[in-house]
Amino acid sequence: MYQRAAEDNGVKYTTLYNGIKKLKTPEGEWIPQKVFTFNSKYTVNQVFNQVQESLLVEYIIKCSKINYGLTCKQITKLAYDYSLKSHIKMPKAWSENCIAVAQYLLEFPNETFKSDGHVLLCVACGQSVSCLQRSLITQHINTSKHKENKVRKIKFNQNFITSSSLNSKSTFDTDLCRTLIKADIPLTKLKNPTFKMFLEKYTGQAVPEESTLRKNYVEVNYNETLSKIRDIIGNGPIWVSVDETTDVDGRYIANCVVGKLNSEPSKPIVLSCGELTKCNHQTIARFFNDAMSLLWPQGIHHENVLLFLSDGAPYMVKAGKVLTTFYPKMLHLTCIAHGFHRVAETVRAQFPLVDSLIATIKKVFLKAPSRVLKFKELYPNLCLPPEPIITRWGTWLAAVKYYSNNFEKIKDVISNLDSDNAISIAKVKDIIQNNELKNNLAYILANFCFLVEVIKKVETSNLTLVISLEIVENAANTLSEVQGESGVIIKNKLNDVLAKNVGLQNIKTIRNILLNTNENNGSMDIEFAPSDISNMKYAPLTSVDVERSFSRYKSILRPNRRTFKFENLQMYIVSNCFEDDCNEDE
Repeated sequence: MYQRAAEDNGVKYTTLYNGIKKLKTPEGEWIPQKVFTFNSKYTVNQVFNQVQESLLVEYIIKCSKINYGLTCKQITKLAYDYSLKSHIKMPKAWSENCIAVAQYLLEFPNETFKSDGHVLLCVACGQSVSCLQRSLITQHINTSKHKENKVRKIKFNQNFITSSSLNSKSTFDTDLCRTLIKADIPLTKLKNPTFKMFLEKYTGQAVPEESTLRKNYVEVNYNETLSKIRDIIGNGPIWVSVDETTDVDGRYIANCVVGKLNSEPSKPIVLSCGELTKCNHQTIARFFNDAMSLLWPQGIHHENVLLFLSDGAPYMVKAGKVLTTFYPKMLHLTCIAHGFHRVAETVRAQFPLVDSLIATIKKVFLKAPSRVLKFKELYPNLCLPPEPIITRWGTWLAAVKYYSNNFEKIKDVISNLDSDNAISIAKVKDIIQNNELKNNLAYILANFCFLVEVIKKVETSNLTLVISLEIVENAANTLSEVQGESGVIIKNKLNDVLAKNVGLQNIKTIRNILLNTNENNGSMDIEFAPSDISNMKYAPLTSVDVERSFSRYKSILRPNRRTFKFENLQMYIVSNCFEDDCNEDE
């Protein structure tokens, strides 16, 4: 009977038999008024019954509809509180966990732990810590991540208390403004609600408006930067580099970069950025003097300015002559890298056929995706032809090197292009067929392309004066061995550039003294003290640092940031370019 009933209801015979057996006495009699419920075997450790569970589920769903719902930890706490208030029997671990949390808070008072009575939270790390075993907590405390976060949290709290009690300006606002400027993040990004919410969530601070930072804190950071620069430079001695450019708004912009001269290498520092009414020797000299007044507001140390670097423009040379009247020990040196670039420009002028090839191929692939695709299909591992910029030092010679090394491949690509598609394609095909082109490329590659590496070497930071001059003299000796009519013209150009560099001879004399050689030791035009000569050990020979500051200037003044007032832009540039060691708080 039982077997047939089990088969009809889809239940195992043994399960049905054992269930019925529980409803009967050992004698086989039915137990009267016995209510029996068949449950799953997994309900042995169940805390809530089905009604209580349905009430909890209904409440949790209702919370999710009203707001954003409850987290897993909040649901766990809700279940514990519900069972506690309803006097429902619960696992011992639930109660023991709450007791353990309280004990751990008392046991580790110096740690950044907090609790809502159920979960132990590490505030420094922003995560919960398991309370199942004490070893898990001590393991978390001993991790390097927790130690670093704890130190950072304590330091932040100390800085906040100190700043709020002593300063009228908010330290958080000052640090936020400095961070945005250093990272070149526009202050207007604070208007982005997501970014602002993120900062407020993880800093616990009220984020100011963009106008508040611009009006009240940009100048504060600028003054702090100037104070740090004055501390680094002290009374000198220093070298100064000044150059001028024209920005996208047509303004004449001059930048001044300074560095301390001593027996150890020092970092170049952007001291000033100014707008010139016109570009001549008078405005440059005035800008130079204003920059020195900014560095030494209590009085300019005229005798501690030992070196002035600029390009070889006539107005810069004239400004150098004017300034030596007020700065008696100052040597004026025109940029060596710029001089080699002028030699490279002479090479370009001597070989118009090669220059035409480079310029025309640049046009062939400019905004021509189908031709670029054809190039990649034929030679997938070869990069596209370089696009030299005349004002960037050495890029034309680098392009010559590329075409010399890949001439046959470039010729093959051009031959696969249709001359009817563009005039530039037909023109470059005619140029490539000229036999003189190969000869010119070979001659330039053999005799002048080494200037690319020379320019890169002299641009390197922290070179000693001895090494820098060795690079220059080796390059001059290499060029002096070049044969041919063009070689003579280019050698004469280099000699002319070096001869016009009036401060170079004095620099060589200082080098000889540092090397303890007897050559030309008595021919200096300026009387340097022994300490001044020693401090020239790491004197730079190029104005590349001020050129790099212009690159930073143009990057900051990008098309979507043209509303900068120049007085704010000046302060922004100086603060952005200044690089401290970031070890002040360590």
